[in-house]
Amino acid sequence: MTIATPQEHYEALLNEVYPWMMGPFDAKSEQQQALFARLGFSPSGCKRALDLGCGPGYQSVALARLGYEVTGVDTSASMLAAMRQESHSLPVRGVLGDMLRVRDLAPGPWELAVCMGDTLPHLQSMAEVRHLVQAVASQLAAGGAFVIGWRDMTQLPQGLDRFIPVKADADRISLCFIEEDGPESYLAHDIVHTREGEHWRLAKGCYRKLRIGADWLAAELAACGLSVRHREVERGMTRLVAG
Repeated sequence: MTIATPQEHYEALLNEVYPWMMGPFDAKSEQQQALFARLGFSPSGCKRALDLGCGPGYQSVALARLGYEVTGVDTSASMLAAMRQESHSLPVRGVLGDMLRVRDLAPGPWELAVCMGDTLPHLQSMAEVRHLVQAVASQLAAGGAFVIGWRDMTQLPQGLDRFIPVKADADRISLCFIEEDGPESYLAHDIVHTREGEHWRLAKGCYRKLRIGADWLAAELAACGLSVRHREVERGMTRLVAG
C-alpha cells in the first residue's frame, strides 16, 4: 500500500474535491467570521493575523472582513490562487511554503494566529507540532492569541464506525476509511466516486495523520507561555484558544 504525504494526497485527490466538500465559499467564510466574532476577536493592536494551512481562504477572508490584515500560508499553489480570487480587495496575501518555516516565510509580530480545518494533524510527528507551537508563540505580539482547530482522534472509531461518509450528491460520493497506525498516528483512506456521463470515475488515496490530544496540546502551549483560555468541541472538531 502506498502512503502519500499530505501534500501529495491533496495534489493527487483532495484539491479537486475540497471546495465541493466544504460547500459554497461565502457560506463557509461567513460561518468562520461568526465563529471568530463569538470568540471575541476584533483588531486592537497591530491588526496582523496569520492563517496557517489557509487552504482556499475561509478563515483568511473571514478575518479580513473583521478588520485584520491577513497572511495565509499553504503548500498548495492552487489553494492560494483560489484564496486570491475570493479575497477580492480585502487585505489578504498568500505565501507558498511549509508552515513549519513560518519564522522565515511570515515573520511576526502577529496579533492573532490561527491553524484550523484539521491542518495540524497533517504534520509528520509530534515533534513537528511542538516546533510549530513554539514558532508561533515566539512571534505573537503582547496580548496575542493562537486559535487551533482540529479533529482529536486519540480515540479512533472502531468496527463499521471507521467508514465515515463525507459528502454525497447526484454526481459525487466521498467516503473516508480510518485505520489504526500506532499510538501517535492513523491512516485516512479517501475514496471518491465522480459521475462522468454514464460512468463513475473512482479516485482513492491514503495518507497518515497525527492523533493529537487536547490535553497534550494544551500542555505544549503552556510550555511556550500560552495558557488556554477557551476550549470547546463542535461537530467533532476540537478548538483551543490560547494567549
